[in-house]
Amino acid sequence: MERPILKPVGTPVDELDTPALVVDMDALESNIETVHARFRQSDAKLRPYTEVHRCPSIAHKQLAAGGSVGGISVASVGEAEIFSQNGITDIFVVNEVVTTPKISRLCALARSVSVSVAVDDADNARRLSQAAQDGGVALNVVIDINTGQDRSGVAPGQPALDLARAIAQSGGLEFAGLMCWDEADLTGDADAIAAESGRRIQQALDTREMLERDGLEVRRVSVGGTHCYELACDTDGVTEALAGAYALMDYRHSALLPELTPAAGVIAAVTSLPEDGTAILDTGRKAMGDDYGFPVIADSDVLEVASMSAEHGKLQWRDDADVSLKLGDRVRFTPMDTGACVNVYDYIHGVRDGKLEAVFNISARGLYR
Repeated sequence: MERPILKPVGTPVDELDTPALVVDMDALESNIETVHARFRQSDAKLRPYTEVHRCPSIAHKQLAAGGSVGGISVASVGEAEIFSQNGITDIFVVNEVVTTPKISRLCALARSVSVSVAVDDADNARRLSQAAQDGGVALNVVIDINTGQDRSGVAPGQPALDLARAIAQSGGLEFAGLMCWDEADLTGDADAIAAESGRRIQQALDTREMLERDGLEVRRVSVGGTHCYELACDTDGVTEALAGAYALMDYRHSALLPELTPAAGVIAAVTSLPEDGTAILDTGRKAMGDDYGFPVIADSDVLEVASMSAEHGKLQWRDDADVSLKLGDRVRFTPMDTGACVNVYDYIHGVRDGKLEAVFNISARGLYR
């Protein structure tokens, strides 16, 4: 657990101890308004994927902005439990829940909030059905469609129809609809990324049509990915988008979504200047996460992250660059992937105009079960 070094509201950012996870409140609020405004005008609505920030305070800001289904999506039962304890009443676990302890917890949660869960296997559906009936609850079940990423999911078309029939006939389960997750290589061509996302979404829509011809009501078609949120808005038949990164944003999404601003960053301090053109910072892999590569330096085109060890980061710059860092100076990183970064912290420093405005607990941090 992080040991918070509490500072009063109004403290300048440069007086926060480092490394510190900070979120620019103006950028956060602007990002939320930009995306939610789009969905307020669309038949499709947002179901924020809160696994990215794991913070109930931010989730409530997202739901208050309108344009949503009134609920959220999460990655685990543990996350669902925390958000339900913080006043969220409609929660979709977008992963399969298969072990007995997790199924029991899911059913317990369904006694107090509306719970949806992803399924891609008939045996899993039978186990969920039995547990729900034993617990006297109802679970909303959404079929996870594998549209080519081979992470999870049943094949589109007939296999999905067979599973939907089994779910619709199972006590304790309400067949809710279909979902497809879309994880794109965000370094590729924007048009090619959009075309591939459209192809994946169409597989889910074609499957919905097959199910409806069979007499099954498909109330929900959920598609995942911040990068394709506008495509979700513009595609007839999509009912909700499982977007998460848009609120805090990160560097890897920024080229595709220039209308959004990276709001989250990590403040580091210079701890050593071993030679000209090199600085060592007190922030390494443990404080950043590096699943998608090194972070970048915010608002600088001359400082480069040369390497990161567990505890330290090394910055370098050209001999002709105008850089005058000294010990104790603060440097702000923009993470390549916000979700991996946020998960190593227990709280967020919300800042506005360079000063601390609020401290938000990352209550669902590390809840993988």
